[in-house]
Amino acid sequence: MPKLLVLLAALPLATLVACGDKPADDTAIEDTAPDFVPPEGGVIQLEARDGVLLEADYYPSDHAGAPSIVLLHMYAVYYDRTGWPLDFIETLQGHGWSVIVPDRRGAGNSEGDPEESWDGEKGKWDVEACTLRLQEDGYGAPAIIGASNGTTSMIDYAIWAPDEGLPQPVALGFMTGGSYTSANNFMSGLPVLPAIFTYSTAEAAWSQGKQDDNPGDWEFFEYPNGDHGTLMFDAAPEVADDLESFLLKWLEDLG
Repeated sequence: MPKLLVLLAALPLATLVACGDKPADDTAIEDTAPDFVPPEGGVIQLEARDGVLLEADYYPSDHAGAPSIVLLHMYAVYYDRTGWPLDFIETLQGHGWSVIVPDRRGAGNSEGDPEESWDGEKGKWDVEACTLRLQEDGYGAPAIIGASNGTTSMIDYAIWAPDEGLPQPVALGFMTGGSYTSANNFMSGLPVLPAIFTYSTAEAAWSQGKQDDNPGDWEFFEYPNGDHGTLMFDAAPEVADDLESFLLKWLEDLG
């Protein structure tokens, strides 16, 4: 037998595969912990640092270290986590990412005062409860998407997390940001992060006003027939593809 064939025959199968073509799915996440046992998904409870219990839908990844996503719904007095379309969540989970979708305090089945979900410091504690759960379960730092004043708690957390040693966001999504977004903190206090801004033409002023502050990794999508926050999924369904593409750009190399 020729020497080359002898050498190839002696190599482990995994080595031969590694020498071949790259798998077709470039976004597939490889397990970094072979013995990783994914947590149970479904409806879970999270406890914020002030003892408020939050209910959330949890879609854990099968892969250790996978990127994670937190979805923050609109104004808690009127909206809850059901505003996020299931098919959009399943699309994110299909990329191997872990997703937590909480009822912010005072919304749905969560305890607390809904006004405190964004007006003051307690809203960021709700986000903290989500990111810590993802960290404890072995997943990577999160991307966070906030709808309407969900963006308030999102930036409050993103500004606060580094000094607290908390999981720091890797990307942010503003689904109709507005003056309420900076009710507690100025946008200028944000760490430099990739971000996507989605908004209707009717509510374009605030988002367009941020374009001059773009550090280079911010993307802006205006929808002439759009709507507010997560209502955009029905009014302009292409927003789901735009959000997915943005997240793929920043998450596919993580995990």
